[in-house]
Amino acid sequence: MSYEILPGKTIGIIGEGITSRYLAQAAHNMGYQVAAYSSTAESAVLKGADYRFLGDKDNDDEIESFVALSNMITYTSAWLPTQITDKLANQTVPQGTTILDITDDHALAKAFYENESLNILPYETGSSLDEIAQAGARLGYPIIVKPIFKHKHIDDQVILRGDWDLGLVAPLIDGGTLLVEPWLENTKSFVMTAVRGTHDDTTLYPLRQVETPEQGLTRAWTVGDVSDEIVTEIKHVTEKLGSALNYIGAYDVTFLVSENGTLYLRNVIPGLSKTTVLYDVSVNISVTMQHLRAVTGQRLAEVIFEESAVYMPITEKEADKLYRHWQIQPHWQISMYQLPGLLPQMGHVLAVGSSSEQLLNQLHVAGVWQFND
Repeated sequence: MSYEILPGKTIGIIGEGITSRYLAQAAHNMGYQVAAYSSTAESAVLKGADYRFLGDKDNDDEIESFVALSNMITYTSAWLPTQITDKLANQTVPQGTTILDITDDHALAKAFYENESLNILPYETGSSLDEIAQAGARLGYPIIVKPIFKHKHIDDQVILRGDWDLGLVAPLIDGGTLLVEPWLENTKSFVMTAVRGTHDDTTLYPLRQVETPEQGLTRAWTVGDVSDEIVTEIKHVTEKLGSALNYIGAYDVTFLVSENGTLYLRNVIPGLSKTTVLYDVSVNISVTMQHLRAVTGQRLAEVIFEESAVYMPITEKEADKLYRHWQIQPHWQISMYQLPGLLPQMGHVLAVGSSSEQLLNQLHVAGVWQFND
């Protein structure tokens, strides 16, 4: 697939998070007009758009107007309302919509990964307490139980450490299907970001490790202490998924490494996750700019690693402590969003240096964030 979306055209952006605003800013810098669609009036993408469309599930007019005005449409998040995806089927959407189905449905995703011969955690499905109990007996406790559709709130999942915990599943029993997987202790989570272009070219960004100390708040850092064997396999799987999905643009592939060193594929996620801002300071070209190059038909730039970096989210409880460091941290870059719709996260800090390990130690000593010792 090869095409051109030249400056002066209108790029339609669908998104709710902070990365949608970054994408709109980058599009303006490259000479494009920006049309933005959101179902939330406080959405970040609406703040910087030339044309704003605010819709809801009962209002198709806004969607149709947005689609008609846009020469090309891109989305920054995997969680799109079905009324939007239905309208995108016959539009110029380089990313395509196939990946959105896999993103939202655990069972469909698992089947796809198995078909591609990728290593995933064993799993079972069930819709009753008896079926969950049987799955737990076969998989072995502890297990994690969650709705099969990923757009369900992350709180709608429970960890069971034995039959005695089965009562925790009761609130999830609503006639739908539940996914059951082993729950592994002492694991590490890694993410590989890739951008796939229209000229059969794919660029990979440095591997990053992620932690989620609280719901919706993720910290991330570039890593260099992972074995070459694991990094090679992560790169292979990441490129294979982009090709198999015929996807164009930026995407994340998330992995789990067990305590004994086994690598498992977790998910493939389209768009621009908020921790990809880490690469604004650690490599020569941001993921946002590379994504724009891909979806507008340009050739991709080579990604060159420059410095290690750490991404830390800021909430209200960190803000006061953070400001005490305003004059004494030359390697910290502080960004504040000023967008109530993104709360509890108010912004983020990027710390840059020669070693992620040293940066994490410095952040630990600073006393702004809580770390598990």
